[in-house]
Amino acid sequence: MSEQIKTTEDGWDCVPELMDAVRMIEEIGHDIYEIKHCKRASDLDGIVSNMIDYLTDAINILEDIDTDVEYITVEEED
Repeated sequence: MSEQIKTTEDGWDCVPELMDAVRMIEEIGHDIYEIKHCKRASDLDGIVSNMIDYLTDAINILEDIDTDVEYITVEEED
């Protein structure tokens, strides 16, 4: 049986690690823009290294998340 956690959050803010992983992925946004829009401003080694580093960090964070938890949204009590 999975653990249930009650939260007033209706989004994924209740899983800070998930938000951290998304921030890591977002860090490669400028590299993705450069690649998709043919704006070769950085060197290949830098882009590849940067993307590997941030994606590896994101994967490490994601692997540590307990996915057996069920988050249940509840109304705030006055």
